[in-house]
Amino acid sequence: MAGVVMHNGTLISKPLEYFLIPFYTFRNQGITGYGKVSYNKIPYNNLIRLATFSIEGAQFGAPGNQNYHKVSIGSDIFFRSEIKTNPINQKIFGYYISASDINQINLLNKAKMLSYMQLGYQVARTGMTDPFNMLVSFESGKSFQKTALEINYKYSYIGKNNGLEMRLFAGSMLKSTSEYPIYSFSASGRGGREQYLYEGLYPDRFGVFPKTFWSRQMDLSEGGLVTPVSDSLGYSRWVCSLSLTSSLPGKASRIPVKPFANMVLNDHGYLTSGKPEFYFEAGFKAGIWNAFEIYIPLIVSDNLSSINGSIKERIRFIFRLDKLNPLHSN
Repeated sequence: MAGVVMHNGTLISKPLEYFLIPFYTFRNQGITGYGKVSYNKIPYNNLIRLATFSIEGAQFGAPGNQNYHKVSIGSDIFFRSEIKTNPINQKIFGYYISASDINQINLLNKAKMLSYMQLGYQVARTGMTDPFNMLVSFESGKSFQKTALEINYKYSYIGKNNGLEMRLFAGSMLKSTSEYPIYSFSASGRGGREQYLYEGLYPDRFGVFPKTFWSRQMDLSEGGLVTPVSDSLGYSRWVCSLSLTSSLPGKASRIPVKPFANMVLNDHGYLTSGKPEFYFEAGFKAGIWNAFEIYIPLIVSDNLSSINGSIKERIRFIFRLDKLNPLHSN
């Protein structure tokens, strides 16, 4: 595929902003791609600091000689602080999403569109020193409802961008009647084949891990383990996780390598009687932070080793092509 990026974004919000990535596919000779259009309203002297209304869509190739589709429409409402110098930002959001049924695509069947709803509240403290972010979210579909809490905090060291990054996640299913468990929580980062909402941009979204290089791409959310366990362990009705990442000490922090550790507790283990089980992994990650990061888990708990014993089969990476988007909602 060949494509271009078109946008009108700057550091200052415009009333109307767009970000488009159209691709031309030579094999099937057609147009695919991703696009987002946002309308920003900045009320004067109001409780609401910024209101953003957006529509987003994507269409890319999928197995079974078809395309998958995703369309979402929603709003982000940012609130104004009474103190102008207050670094705390708050917002609420709501989105309606319609996406191709990924379960049918993975079965090579013609996929129908399914509907989802997302609601949430976010509070964040920005800045160079000790930033944090807390997100409370609710998501529902025809056959499930779930809620989650995610907290990100960075304890800053001396030196620019150095620090200990901590991520705490807790999620629970409120309802689950689907025959497909994919809507429940994942103990590890989801690959493209597991993302029923088609987050991010994946060059090989439906590649089978680890047969191709791009099939190792993931999104570290929910449980946060790098080691892929979903095919063996399955999905969970509830999961709690703690992830730690640190800069290297002193001048070594300039090297683009960081040690990490992930700890996960979920509602069941591998080939167990359904009792909660604890998982642990630690290793190093390297790359261009927040854009391209390779994770190498070197040490894992025995229960993870029994699922996936080879280091080579645990190596995965994050590739955020959507970071090309310069549009901000701050």
